[in-house]
Amino acid sequence: MDPVALIEMEQEAGLAVIRFNHPPVNALSQAFFEELEAVLQRLERSDTLRAALFTSQVPGIFVAGADLTEFRALLAGAGDLHQQARATLARFHDLFNRIENLPCPTVAAINGHALGGGCELVLACDFRVMVDDGQAEIGLPEVRLGLFPGGGGTQRLPRLIGEARAKELILRGWRLKAPEAQAIGLVHEVYPEAEFADRALDLAQRLARQATAALALAKRNIHRSRHLPLHEGLAAEGEDFLQVLTTEDAREGIQAFFEGRKARFQGR
Repeated sequence: MDPVALIEMEQEAGLAVIRFNHPPVNALSQAFFEELEAVLQRLERSDTLRAALFTSQVPGIFVAGADLTEFRALLAGAGDLHQQARATLARFHDLFNRIENLPCPTVAAINGHALGGGCELVLACDFRVMVDDGQAEIGLPEVRLGLFPGGGGTQRLPRLIGEARAKELILRGWRLKAPEAQAIGLVHEVYPEAEFADRALDLAQRLARQATAALALAKRNIHRSRHLPLHEGLAAEGEDFLQVLTTEDAREGIQAFFEGRKARFQGR
């Protein structure tokens, strides 16, 4: 019998929907990462990808964090602890960087707890929407285990919500419900449980219908702004604008404007 997939993916009309299915808590184990790497390879190689939605099949859980049984085995093992830990962290960083660097817009549909590595995963996504069911929490509580976020949390969270807020969440190990997370800018939207799946899917579908090159190049330039001096960023932006100007979608968008109709973008 074939093993049950820990991650399921389907793609239709340019939208890839990725569902985590690793009960009981979608722990970020090495087996999970192997499947995530395979999914990312498919996304990176796709010629028709226009948006990606990440969500969970496990009730009440998005991703609850790293697989602590593997960390315990690492500490108890006879090998080089630092070397093995570096390899594990490098895998975290590589996979989350690849999610962040997908050219298409990405949506994290947080339909349960997103803690530790789960929170770090959603920080790599462009849009974060969260269920408001009174139960789901998001946060980086690693300090409660005598650790700290090592999968990118100390780097991405301050860039997103500011250093002061990030210190509160990380140093105090806070776990936030959806309205609290939205109030500080950690998630974009919160939806009631009854309509969450439909609202999250609608957002991803709307993004998939937009002009693919325009979104990809806009995203690339926003990312560049983190490290390029302004004059270099403006120069890069100008070159990419020239590139997008020659796309079929740009022609369609401008033509639709003058004809007073909604543009029908084809992703070209």
